[in-house]
Parts: sequence; C-alpha cells; structure tokens
Amino acid sequence: MNDSSPTPAPLPALVPYRRIARRAAVMASAVLAIALLWQVVSAGAAVFVNPEWWAWHIATVHWFDWLTVVIVVLAFVGRMSRGFKTLSGASVFLIFLQYATVGIRVSPTFGAVAALHPLSGFLLFWTLTELLRRGVRELQA
Repeated sequence: MNDSSPTPAPLPALVPYRRIARRAAVMASAVLAIALLWQVVSAGAAVFVNPEWWAWHIATVHWFDWLTVVIVVLAFVGRMSRGFKTLSGASVFLIFLQYATVGIRVSPTFGAVAALHPLSGFLLFWTLTELLRRGVRELQA
C-alpha cells in the first residue's frame, strides 16, 4: 500500500545544557538589571517623596541579590566567554560592596565611605547591562 501522506518531520534535537545555561544567565542578568532600576526608583522616592520608601529599598534587595552568584555559576556551566565570567564575578563583588558601604555608614571614622553606595550601584547596573550585551552576542554566535 502506498501512503501518500508526508512523512513527519524529525523531532528537534534537545537543546544542550550549555545553551540553556547561557540563556538563563542572560535572563538572570536582565532580571537583576530591572531590579536595580527598581532600587533607584525606591531610593529616589525615599528621598523626594516619603522616607517610608527606605523600607522597600532595604527589603527588596534580598529578593534578587543572590542572582549574582547564580549568574556566575551559569556562566561557567554555559562555558561563556572569559569576559562574561569576569564581569559576572565583578557583579558579586559589587553586591558585597553595596552591603559594605551601607554597613559602614554608622562608623564615626569611615562614615563618608558610605557615599560610594550609589556609585557602586551604578557600576553594578553598568556591569549587568554589559553582561546582557555580551550574553546576547554569545547566544547569537
């Protein structure tokens, strides 16, 4: 018997775990960058609208700060470029710097160092946007 129906297309191959890790690293970088924008908004609202916004600014950081470590792990699992791995490690350092600059504000000797808190936050945001740029480029390669 001659069956004239077309043969079904073969099932696509499973995506390797490296590709999944790369996509997850890029997605985590995007989520973290958006979360940092929220931090800027909540800090601005605390300064210019109502000081009660500081509670949100402080509480919400714990919802996403751990993503920096996840990005590092995913960068190595995904065998991403050395630059991506370096920047992802820098993001962990910058999160620690955020905590250090906030914690030092009560020091009578080094309290002025706390002024670096917004600067390290902006450096962290730049790092994440660069991770996004490099990550998207690596996904397209």
